[in-house]
Amino acid sequence: MITGIIKNVFPLNRRAEMSKVEYVAKKFSAFILIYFLSAVIGEGIIIGSLMALGYDPLHGDMPKGDAAILLSYYGFAVFATITIIYCKIFEKRTIKDLGLNKKVSNFLIGALYAAILLIIIVSISILANAIEYKSINKNVPIQSFVLFLLGYTIQSCTEEIMCRGFLLNSLRKKISVWPAIIISSTAFALPHFSSMTGSIEYVIIGTINMYLISFIFSMLMIKKKNLWISCGLHSAWNFILCFVMGLTLSGGESQSTGIILLNVKEKNILNGGEFGMEASIITTVVYAIVFAVLFKKMKGKMDNGRIQ
Repeated sequence: MITGIIKNVFPLNRRAEMSKVEYVAKKFSAFILIYFLSAVIGEGIIIGSLMALGYDPLHGDMPKGDAAILLSYYGFAVFATITIIYCKIFEKRTIKDLGLNKKVSNFLIGALYAAILLIIIVSISILANAIEYKSINKNVPIQSFVLFLLGYTIQSCTEEIMCRGFLLNSLRKKISVWPAIIISSTAFALPHFSSMTGSIEYVIIGTINMYLISFIFSMLMIKKKNLWISCGLHSAWNFILCFVMGLTLSGGESQSTGIILLNVKEKNILNGGEFGMEASIITTVVYAIVFAVLFKKMKGKMDNGRIQ
């Protein structure tokens, strides 16, 4: 019996007949395998490329500044590639099956949603005296703008392909929608926990916000029946928050002084402290409203937890 369970949850098997618990365990273990395999392969590619360029990464000789940051973002392409290959070989699914269909215009719709959300959140933060507007930075190089835009797009789309295109869509074949959304959102949140800093209230708010935005990504993908909309929302959110506004993204240091120069005043739960706006209580309220609206719209399309 134990041997049979182990065989069923092994991520490289093609068995279809198994319990729901075994199926979920198999897909989650597949996600973990893809993640770590991609990290190892990606690291190898980066090290090899840097050595070819004359660096010695094994002894700490690495590119610095924007080059190092962009390298990490572009490296996410390996994760997306491995995920797509896994789905093709072991699940017989195409890129279209992952949600990347011909409705590419939905990417722009998602990006527009991100811009609107951030304008609302930052405007409320300014009115609440949590963030201060200073001026416009007119000295941003076009090259940096384009390279970071592409970098954030690759990184964000990869997370969407892994967590929703692969994991969420796979889970929905066997279990109802909300358990699938919660499990895939946990997979989405796990890599971000290591960057959570500050006192316990920021960790709690940051975790709540991470799940809320992941729920929103998932609900939009299901509602629109394509992954492009969540890719656009995710990519534009990261790019605008970090590069355009120069604010902290998920606890990491901002890679830009920002096109719109903003000054975070005394760090508190209104501006998210060390973790940034993604641990802000203002963000929580806005996310919760968006979630409630989407939930109400989707509720009528669900029967026993499944989308009609």
